[in-house]
Amino acid sequence: MSITNTGTTPGRAKQRAKTAHINVRVTGAERGEIFSRARLAGMAPSAYMREAALLAGEKPVRVANADQLRQIHVDLKRIGNNLNQAARALNKYGADEASLQTVVGAAAQVSDTAGTLATILAKAVR
Repeated sequence: MSITNTGTTPGRAKQRAKTAHINVRVTGAERGEIFSRARLAGMAPSAYMREAALLAGEKPVRVANADQLRQIHVDLKRIGNNLNQAARALNKYGADEASLQTVVGAAAQVSDTAGTLATILAKAVR
């Protein structure tokens, strides 16, 4: 399941006032997970649950913060640039210790960032 943050704009809130209630019983752990996922999606828990229920199978449910994903994208581009510069230096001058350390460091950063991205994406498929 995936989530989008359609959010409610002030104008829309007046058009579709929410007056009906549904009580749902969950465990403390489930409540915590719902609140956590809603916070990550930048949504109120009620909006998160409403979208998850009404849009299940129709539309992605967003569980990652767009700013987080943008920052990861920026980080990966910067790290990729570092790797490219290191590879260019290695090809031109051979493998000296400084160039080797740069490549190893950049590869570790790519691995860490990819791990962070994988964690965010794993939450999207739960």
